[in-house]
Amino acid sequence: MAQSDSVDTAGSAAGLRGLHVRGLSAGYGKALVLEGLDLSLPEGQVLAVVGANGAGKSTLVKSISGVLRPRAGEVVFNGETIHGLPAHRIAQRGVLHVPETRDIFSGMTVWENLRVAFDNLGDPAREQEAFDEVYSLFPILHEFRERVAGNLSGGQQQMLAIARALLGRPKVLMLDEPSLGLAALVIREIYATLQRLRERGLTVLLVEQNARMAIDFADRGLVLSNGKIVVSGTREALLADDSLIQHYLGGHATA
Repeated sequence: MAQSDSVDTAGSAAGLRGLHVRGLSAGYGKALVLEGLDLSLPEGQVLAVVGANGAGKSTLVKSISGVLRPRAGEVVFNGETIHGLPAHRIAQRGVLHVPETRDIFSGMTVWENLRVAFDNLGDPAREQEAFDEVYSLFPILHEFRERVAGNLSGGQQQMLAIARALLGRPKVLMLDEPSLGLAALVIREIYATLQRLRERGLTVLLVEQNARMAIDFADRGLVLSNGKIVVSGTREALLADDSLIQHYLGGHATA
């Protein structure tokens, strides 16, 4: 079975490009979900985070994005400490989080959802370019731009959630369960779009319910269990271990 080898504990994250987490502990109330977690996501790479229900996957991305304040440890992005900053300040630095809940404004139109996102995070000097880009990635959003977002299908809502993050020109895009509850055809479409983004050099942290799909898409993967990294390695090493996913995940991981 693959062993944990992606955690870089030597040296400081200061001055390093990419996203680096050191000694991260976080939880809710008296419950500690993550304890002393370390990981590194180099610039331009995709890291898949998988694990069983309750393993701490969503807590990890919430702690990085500032939605949840860590209890201990550090989060460093491109040499700058970002843990403890408000979520909107972290987003402004280019670390964008698409939550499992998507958090779209269901009573507003697609256009209004995109407009709000751009007004908060976009660069006014490149407005037309930004909207042209998201519409080229998700043509259905242009077609349905006057449709109320709550009337979109689940897949279209997921596309809208991702598009809103892209309007902020993310340097790191964190996706929490992007395929959850979606039909296979829609999942393939979303992953095809993510592939286009990775080819442009976007750094991605991918939390996914389908462990095999996530690891196959990523450069590296790690398995969380009870808030700790129990296995990690390259895509090739993890996929070559036939017993890995069944041993830790029973075939699939859920949020």
